[in-house]
Amino acid sequence: MKLKSVKALRWYFRIYYYVAQERLKKNDIDSREIHTHLVVVLSTGVLMWAYAFVAFFCINSPVPGIIGFTCALTHLLSPLIFKITNKSIIATNALLTAGIIHQATFAFYSGGFDSNIIIWFGILPMIGGVISGRKGGLTWLILTLLVALIYFVLQLSGFEFPYLISKQGRVLSQALLVFGWIFLSSTIVIVYAELRRNTEDLLHQQSKKIDDLFRVLFHDLANPLGRIAIGLSIAKRNLPDGETNRGLEIAKLASDSMMEITQNIRKMYAVSKGKANVDLIHTPLNGAVSYIMEVYASEMEKKKIKLSYHFEKNEGLHLLVEPVSFNNQVLGNIISNAIKFSPPNSEIIITAYPVNQDSFAVEIKDNGIGMPQVLIEQLFDLNKKTSRPGTNGESGTGFGMHIMKSFVEMYGGDLQIESMEAKADIPSGTTIKIILKGEWT
Repeated sequence: MKLKSVKALRWYFRIYYYVAQERLKKNDIDSREIHTHLVVVLSTGVLMWAYAFVAFFCINSPVPGIIGFTCALTHLLSPLIFKITNKSIIATNALLTAGIIHQATFAFYSGGFDSNIIIWFGILPMIGGVISGRKGGLTWLILTLLVALIYFVLQLSGFEFPYLISKQGRVLSQALLVFGWIFLSSTIVIVYAELRRNTEDLLHQQSKKIDDLFRVLFHDLANPLGRIAIGLSIAKRNLPDGETNRGLEIAKLASDSMMEITQNIRKMYAVSKGKANVDLIHTPLNGAVSYIMEVYASEMEKKKIKLSYHFEKNEGLHLLVEPVSFNNQVLGNIISNAIKFSPPNSEIIITAYPVNQDSFAVEIKDNGIGMPQVLIEQLFDLNKKTSRPGTNGESGTGFGMHIMKSFVEMYGGDLQIESMEAKADIPSGTTIKIILKGEWT
């Protein structure tokens, strides 16, 4: 028995690697989506072909048999769609479209709304949801309700559906319904439970990796940074009286900022573990922008990028944030990305305005290369690869946006992103809006 199970698994994985090889190479889809699709195809395929044979031999019309075999073949080949696209919803729709056509045709020739097979419509939204999530579930909820409603209205209007199925066919279709529902519903629940268990294991592993990274940051990085800061302080003191070194000042400012960031992430980690509270204070926006302009002065100068901000207009605006993380992880991250993805001789514009009585929006707009909608949707997902080179080949990790969003949520704020890639007569660029509690003083 164990040997047979091993052989079955080998055959399954041969099929899986044949179907998924392109997706694995490009790493552009969660492998669980392909596994789920394959399991559904294999478990429902038996029923598809069984109903096709019943239709062919037990219904006194060639139409349901021909359609049944065509749909069963389409259903069987639907996983091949993953060889050309990473959109699981397309493969799911092909799979379920074949199913609903097969079921609707069989039902039409075996009594219409009175046919027992029409009950199978109820399984389609469940399968759509298991494979493709909420979008798949809602899509097939609407479609199956629509087809069932059409049959119901026809029944009420007195339309006489052809009843061409034999007595033996009726018994066989009833048997497929009873045992098929038991088998299929059990399979879907087992698959869902296994996926949930795997997801929980993955989250646990990711949490452990994050904990390990934080430990490296706290213990292995903090000490060298401290020594760099001390060395730069000594170097500044050894300069002749009245003499300054711009590069040394920038390096000192950067090292101090890195030390603050390290301490701040340590505090964020403690807060996430329930060991500390984050202290929010009303922080002047002008001070944060001044800090950013000084920290990123050399990067902006290198690409000849201008940062525009109206200091006088926003005098007195204070935002309820934790100042170190807001300056570095939030505003600093946004400006760093804006510089990275902006062309030389462009402009970054920071504006602020009230949203309601105690909330304010801070908008950072650039004229960079922009982002496609699919990238915006994946921007805060640590499992998706979102890092791209900048306009001058600058590299990044892809973690900055996720960290930024975490801090904004910690402040009780909201983050919105609008972006447009360059097209014919449409300028490109990205606008990031942060909505935070604040006050004028």
